[in-house]
Amino acid sequence: MKILYLGNSITLHGINHDIGWHGEWGMAASAAEKDYVHCLNRMIEEKEQVSVEYKVLNIADFERAPDTYDLENLAELRDWAPDVLILRICENTPEEKVDAFGEAFPKLIRYFQIPGIRIYAVGPFWKHDRKEAYILQTGDMLGVTYVSLEHLHSKDYQAIGLFEHPGVAGHPSDKGMQAIADAIFDAMQKTKLSAWLYPFVKPEPTSTRYRVQVGQIEVPCYVCRVSAMPFNRVWPGKQRPIEQTELAYFVNFAAASPQEVTVTMSRDFSEAVIRPLSKKIPLKIDGRKITFTLTEVGQYSLEIDGRHGNLHIFADPAETENDREKRKNATYYYGPGIHNAGVITLHEGESLYIAEGAVVHGMVSASDCSNIGIYGRGILDQSRYERETYQSGIIRMTRCRNIVIEDIILRDSSAWTMTLLNCDGVECRNLKAIGMWRYNADGFDFCNCRNVHVTDCFLRNFDDVIVLKGLRTGTPSAELWNLENILVENCVLWCDWGGALEIGAETVADEYKNITFRNIDIIRNDSGGLRIQSGDRAEVHDVLYEDIRVEYSKYDRASVYQQSDDMVYAPPEAYHVPDAICVWMYCNMWTKDGILGHVHDITYRNIQVLTDDGMPMPVCSFRGADGEHRVENITIDGFFWNGVPVVPEVRTNEFAGAVDVK
Repeated sequence: MKILYLGNSITLHGINHDIGWHGEWGMAASAAEKDYVHCLNRMIEEKEQVSVEYKVLNIADFERAPDTYDLENLAELRDWAPDVLILRICENTPEEKVDAFGEAFPKLIRYFQIPGIRIYAVGPFWKHDRKEAYILQTGDMLGVTYVSLEHLHSKDYQAIGLFEHPGVAGHPSDKGMQAIADAIFDAMQKTKLSAWLYPFVKPEPTSTRYRVQVGQIEVPCYVCRVSAMPFNRVWPGKQRPIEQTELAYFVNFAAASPQEVTVTMSRDFSEAVIRPLSKKIPLKIDGRKITFTLTEVGQYSLEIDGRHGNLHIFADPAETENDREKRKNATYYYGPGIHNAGVITLHEGESLYIAEGAVVHGMVSASDCSNIGIYGRGILDQSRYERETYQSGIIRMTRCRNIVIEDIILRDSSAWTMTLLNCDGVECRNLKAIGMWRYNADGFDFCNCRNVHVTDCFLRNFDDVIVLKGLRTGTPSAELWNLENILVENCVLWCDWGGALEIGAETVADEYKNITFRNIDIIRNDSGGLRIQSGDRAEVHDVLYEDIRVEYSKYDRASVYQQSDDMVYAPPEAYHVPDAICVWMYCNMWTKDGILGHVHDITYRNIQVLTDDGMPMPVCSFRGADGEHRVENITIDGFFWNGVPVVPEVRTNEFAGAVDVK
């Protein structure tokens, strides 16, 4: 573990014989091993069995002149990439500079908020309410752990009588140094030395509905806008009415070990559930407080009395040295804070890094280039833009090769969230798409792409979620690309409208082949969980759906097409049970070729359907178009309803072959 200590004379002071100080360690400890730095290092090594590498610097110059201090003086220490930063400063700031300290202290924090770092801001050793308030406020604003020394504000912890010079004697004695180390170590224990929060930058709004704690530390709760009802229409040339939406919430943090999470509601409730149900996470409910343990990283939805106003929980894996290298080498870097970036265009070999605590308003675009990347734990957001401004969604790449997109949160897209057209070699890891409420807010649309891997992602979208399309793109040579060698796995999907795992509806390609969907939880399903719509000439074959869980809730209602501006959504009283599996071929408004294809050799293996009590088992349907354009060679190898193996109800038309159910 690499620890960086930035402080004043309490942390490190050189020899000054004029005041009777003859050490080169924290004043006024009796020996180097007695100051709080060495005490804390020793405690960590002995009690946590962790080897400590550390650096110490006196930055009293920052305290004395916070308004003019150049943070680049600390660049070498930042580039050292510490795992932990201990900030123990403020005593040397003169009264006339206290407000300047309050403005500069957050800038110092942000300067060091590199991926994976845990920062502890320690309060004053000598009582000073204004300075303490600024440190505490910064900790609250940026997700930094505050360590109070209020219990040490007495002469009992000072070296009075041990030194003649009153300035030296006012410093912590050995007892005081140990007490400082104890306070910091206790704060580290509360965060378990294995989980850390991402900085939260105001003026991002926070939720008053939920209070969330990870361990003993409170996590800021973000707000996002989502669809309130499955009420959609063909694009009317204007954006969706806000009255058809509602707020939902999300928290994100990183963890390297199981974490206890406590959620306190602002109101009474009668029912709570956490999805995916396959995780089987027990909830302990005490009044308005819900406690549970996340034993693995991943994405979860906590739902109180139904689906509305839910809390999304994103527990990221711990940062690695590889993550830090990506940050260090990024062509474009956005640190914690709010950024109005507009269009970010990536070129050959370039990358973008959005750090945790950063909210970047804009979109990312790339065309005809290779070896590009988008990284970081921050948020890429389009909530400030109308669809007329950005019709291409949050990420759009055309004819690109070797693309890596990982870890970021995508929020409130103006249209399709991420569109990749005619791209080859795509890796998407640990992405979260949230706050999609507008018309055509698809998730990830891979159009005429090949060699694609999507893993460990969460998507909640108001339209099809993960979609494989064949489109006419205006580039005849590229649009003929097959969709092939595609693997989607280990994902959690919430579909507010449309299909969760979707092939089509546009299928302008010769073939779709070698496609696998594996180990996926569909926690909301509007119009078909595993859905193939073949509207064009493509031959769709050799597709495998394996270890898929599809959940159904008594709170879900059927989708309705809005026919006019004055039409309102009138939800049916009965719950909605869409098909678990559906395949159909047709020519309709989405058809571009006017030529029908063929769907064959599709396998569904170990499909788990989970319904609330009293709900019927969903059906599986297969419909061909005519005698020459058929659906055939379909295998269902293992179908389970609430954990029990069953023979599903299969519905076919005369243009579909017999389904082989095993």
